[in-house]
Amino acid sequence: MKHLNPIKLASYVAAAGINTLDQYGIPSLEELNQYNVNRAGQVEAIKASLYDFQTYAQAGQTQLQFFQTPKGQGGKTFADTNMTLAGSLPAPMSFLVECIEIYFFPANAISATGAVVAENWNDMYDVGKSGWLELFIGSKPYLDEAPLMKFPPRTGLTGQSSLSDTTSAAASRVTVVDYASFGGPVYEMIPPILLVPSQNFNVTLNWPAAVAISLAGRIGINMGGILYRNSQ
Repeated sequence: MKHLNPIKLASYVAAAGINTLDQYGIPSLEELNQYNVNRAGQVEAIKASLYDFQTYAQAGQTQLQFFQTPKGQGGKTFADTNMTLAGSLPAPMSFLVECIEIYFFPANAISATGAVVAENWNDMYDVGKSGWLELFIGSKPYLDEAPLMKFPPRTGLTGQSSLSDTTSAAASRVTVVDYASFGGPVYEMIPPILLVPSQNFNVTLNWPAAVAISLAGRIGINMGGILYRNSQ
């Protein structure tokens, strides 16, 4: 079967006044406008996330609160958070929360040689097997779930490693690749939750008792979903 050149087909569609050609999967010029970033007076919806990171203390803590310190305060940059206000979205932005992830990064070296212990694995397991996550909006919680391992991240470190050890006087020496991450499907919000402009919200990680780890690490919350805002 002979296929039409996409450019010629688009010209034909426009000239013929046809709204769409579903069989070719090509949007009409009218339909194409829904993807235009310049639509005065209209609202646009884009796939996005709200994220916030902070330090996990070596001695642990009983609570960590997220989305309360915006970019530019407390030394935070876009590497730490994309919040521009403390605990709320600026008008006229809204955000539809579709999933929640926890990113936890222990601080030990991923590869080490010597009489080493896989502390990253231990830290990941100790933190993940305990505690609970709460999503609080307005005047009440909308999610309380435990343990924290229920909220695995969508992405993580991947790669390959080849290890080689030789017998020596230091018989206890061994080379270890020490990396772990929470596993399983991303925690989906069913149904999704809408954060409206100026509505207070926060996410907290809570523990009945502080969970100590080998070294201070980095932990963060990522809420994936759809951001609604005015077009330009």
